[in-house]
Amino acid sequence: MKLSQLLEELSEKKITGYENDVDIQGVVYDPLRVKPGFMFVAINIYTQLDKIEIPEGHDKVDDAINAGAAVVVLQRDMAVPDSVIKIVVPDSRYALAKLANKFYQFPSKKLKMIGITGTNGKTTTTHIIESILLQKYRTGLIGTLYYKINGKINQSKDTTPEPPDLQDIFTHMVNEKVDYCAMEVSSHGIDFFRVEGLDYDVALFTNLSQDHLDYHKTMDVYLETKKKLFKWLEPDDYAIANIDDAHGQEFLDVSKGKPLSFAVNRAADVMAKDIEFNIKGTKYRLVTPIGEIDIDQKLVGMFNVYNSLGAVAVAISQGMDLETIKRGLESNIRVSGRFELLDKGQPFSVVVDYAHTPDGMEKVLSLADDLKPNRVITVFGCGGDRDKDKRPKMGSVADKYSDVIVLTADNPRNEDPKNIINDIARGINNAETHQVIDRQQAIEFAIKYAQPNDIIMILGKGHETTQTLKTETIHFNDVEVAEAILAN
Repeated sequence: MKLSQLLEELSEKKITGYENDVDIQGVVYDPLRVKPGFMFVAINIYTQLDKIEIPEGHDKVDDAINAGAAVVVLQRDMAVPDSVIKIVVPDSRYALAKLANKFYQFPSKKLKMIGITGTNGKTTTTHIIESILLQKYRTGLIGTLYYKINGKINQSKDTTPEPPDLQDIFTHMVNEKVDYCAMEVSSHGIDFFRVEGLDYDVALFTNLSQDHLDYHKTMDVYLETKKKLFKWLEPDDYAIANIDDAHGQEFLDVSKGKPLSFAVNRAADVMAKDIEFNIKGTKYRLVTPIGEIDIDQKLVGMFNVYNSLGAVAVAISQGMDLETIKRGLESNIRVSGRFELLDKGQPFSVVVDYAHTPDGMEKVLSLADDLKPNRVITVFGCGGDRDKDKRPKMGSVADKYSDVIVLTADNPRNEDPKNIINDIARGINNAETHQVIDRQQAIEFAIKYAQPNDIIMILGKGHETTQTLKTETIHFNDVEVAEAILAN
């Protein structure tokens, strides 16, 4: 694409060295991806590239130029060779979104876009939506674990990828003739302009609780960031929210989209009644504006009832019938690291879950407690260099529902894991508590300590396949480790 065409997207810019209209072969933010003829956009990269945190893209401009960048886009003006076109903009992240959208020729406009935001439940909800839509449509999914096209998994780096990555995924979906794309929309994705310019047809809010305050600082800022997704909707779009959440109605109120609500404890458009659950599934009566039907789904717990109701509301907004919705809900929907039951024939239950916030832990541990086990044994830690305020709160939640707690490391990064564990322990008063810093040893301790009919809850990392330490990132997956110990 000609540079002049791309520059149409930047309303405010200062250009140096632009004499001839050049063909741009690619738009990237990662200096390792630059090839001759590419445009490199220097952003402050809060995200992770292959688990390597790059705090400032401007420090990599020389690397990009040496790799052949024809154009560099900067937020901070700096000297570059005369042979390179320099474009200085007020916000390089915003510019990256606009440029990537234009370079890939707005592929999201060729899809029906469903955006899911909220603290917990985004990943599972996208998978339930995918399962329902796949009954009739070619469907894509983008989220924390990967992106999928018609059920086929492809790897991605972030919950909400950076704009060039996202536009490339959309292009892949368009080429595969996908009808719908259900994607997680994180608060970082909104704040960093990763979803700037996307045309959403449906927005869904799951719930709000404490998370990411190391970045957002206050819950009010976190809330207002998530509301932006709903403010982008047009009158023909749909705004869907969990109104059992204290903030759910606010999301409907700020949107121009057609409102659809879901709930369990109050009157809503989509509801579940007569709920029954066990360790292997959930039954309930689904009540909707188009009728009622009995559901027997394999997903476990009240939080998955809410996730399912949100997905049902999406399906109803798109004109799907109850029998089709039922087939989708009752399919074998597997979400890695989300209340994942590990069964190697042992006389106790082992569950791996991604819960890493006080609210997330409350949901999964209250479910474990409701299943009336002999004991609940909880293995967890907290991430280093992240929100410290939630550590004792998570300890308190674990204390409330657990008989035994095993505190361990969970991506300690640059902090001493002993200090993190001590922060968590401030919230624990009653439960029998053990401190085993090495996470593999902690899981092994819990499994060997278990008695018949116990439930071991291994929380915090879920699907993750690495453990980030001060000096290195190592391979580590809770499911792999637990299954190997159980097999032995």
